[in-house]
Amino acid sequence: MTLLLTRSDLEAVLDPATCLDALRRGFTAADDGTAARRVIANLPGQGTATALLPGVVAEVPAYTVKVNAKFPGSRPALRGVVCLHDLGTGELLAQLDSATVTAWRTGLAAALGTHALARPDADTVAVIGAGAQAELVMRGLAEPVS
Repeated sequence: MTLLLTRSDLEAVLDPATCLDALRRGFTAADDGTAARRVIANLPGQGTATALLPGVVAEVPAYTVKVNAKFPGSRPALRGVVCLHDLGTGELLAQLDSATVTAWRTGLAAALGTHALARPDADTVAVIGAGAQAELVMRGLAEPVS
């Protein structure tokens, strides 16, 4: 049975510290030669582009396919789903709201980069931006990073 996770479902279960750790592991995972290749296509009308973004991490028995479209006049501007599939059978395990997943990944990835690049004695950071991603940068910076 496929699990459907909406924005409110994801916000209820996602934890910044756990997500930071998962992102760090994903960003530092060894390249096993199965690098995913994104496909982007222009859209007519209100949407500017649609993207198909596959993802796989070694030793994780699943893969993802994120399907997004960007609609600058809408809020959120990014619309789509992330599909989680069983790596062995291809079974669809879950569908997640891609706007929420993308905001968390982008904001917390910026926090990881800030932790990695900051001087050890730094105690102040400036965040230029607003909305979900800027908020998540600040939440990610508040979390201890090992």
